[in-house]
This record gives sequence, C-alpha cells and structure tokens, in this order.
Amino acid sequence: MKTQFVPLNDSSHKNLAIGDKVDYSYFETVHMLPLQVQEFMSAATSFPIIFTKNNQTGEFVSIAITALKPNTNKLLKNGQWQSRYLPIQVQLYPLGMSHVDEEKIILGIDINNSSVAENETHRLFTETGEKTDYLSKKLELAGLQASYQDMTKYFIKVLLEHELLQPRTLTVTALDGTKTNIDGIYTIDESKLQQLDDATLLDFAKRGFYSAIYAHLCSLSLIDLVMER
Repeated sequence: MKTQFVPLNDSSHKNLAIGDKVDYSYFETVHMLPLQVQEFMSAATSFPIIFTKNNQTGEFVSIAITALKPNTNKLLKNGQWQSRYLPIQVQLYPLGMSHVDEEKIILGIDINNSSVAENETHRLFTETGEKTDYLSKKLELAGLQASYQDMTKYFIKVLLEHELLQPRTLTVTALDGTKTNIDGIYTIDESKLQQLDDATLLDFAKRGFYSAIYAHLCSLSLIDLVMER
C-alpha cells in the first residue's frame, strides 16, 4: 500500500496508536537513506556512507546506501532490518518530520501503514488530548534530526569550499566476476585532505570533523553488504 503522510494532530488522530512491530515495507524499495553527520560514527559499521547530488536542486546530501540498484534494499529482509544502526528517518517511522520552522517541528504520520491503528500498543495522545511519553520521545528525536540537518549542511559546505568532495565511480565485482560501475557518487578525497594548511586542519580538529570524515571513508569497505548476490 502506498504511503500517505498527513500532519499529525490531536483532533483527527486522538485515538491512533503505533504497534510494537513497525511495518517497514515502505523501505523495501528505498536504496538510499538520508543521513546526518552526527550519525556517521554509529552508521559506519552498518552502511556505506556517501555523498550525492539532489537531481532537482543540485544540493549535495549525505546518505546511507542500502542497495546498489534503485527500488531494492539489501538490508531489509522479511520486514526486519539487518543493520546494527537505523538512521533517524527509520527510527521515527511511521512518523516523519514534515516541516521545520524557527519555533516548532511538525510531525507527519503515514496513516496507511499497517502498524498504525486505534487498537495498537503505543498511544500518541491521552484521553484529554495531551502528548503521551511515546510521542514526546519521537518529537525529541525529530528535534534532534532538525538540528543535525543544520550541522550537516554546514559540514558539506565546508567540504565543498575546500574541494574535498570528488566524484567517484565504484566498480563492484559480483561473485560470478561480473563488474558493475556505479556513478553519481561523491567521496572525500583523503589526499586533498592531507594537503590542507595547518590552520584549516586545526579548525577541522576543533570542530570534530575528523570522526565523521574517517567514519565515511571506513564505511566504504561495506559496499559488499549491499551488492547483488
């Protein structure tokens, strides 16, 4: 069933609840997941982390790869994630941050998801329309995601200013020896990183950029996890 996100409110959705076992079928055809820079360290043992361009805006984004081919996901089997870490987008689902402004975060909910129903475990609102502890924790997570996005945009901006993001073609060799080239991927150029002047390198260290940079570089060794078998 197709997803249908609508803004969550205490009037229309007062009686809605979310089950213990979330239906992740939506992600079965998602081969790239948005990832914030603060997630790199945790995600680096679960996903290859790369950078790519948004085809519509031209903006660079950081993502976790779950498959090398569109409309597939090699890390979701029988409705269960095979990865140690779940990106915030997955942790929030079937809720999702639909809009952010300076004052508040608005959550959406996928009302077509099978784990969303009135008789499920985790109520979103109390009988009097107040947020439950469950929903409050999800809002807190969405707040983190919003703040992380700002830092991620700045991190990518700095990488671009120093020309550290370089296009790369990944050549993947299948078990039968067949080789496939994957384009549209950008990675951090480690040789250019080492050529930066001392002041810039010190600034990177003070900002804590190195942990994210090397988490990204190390994660590229996990490309076999998302290959076609």
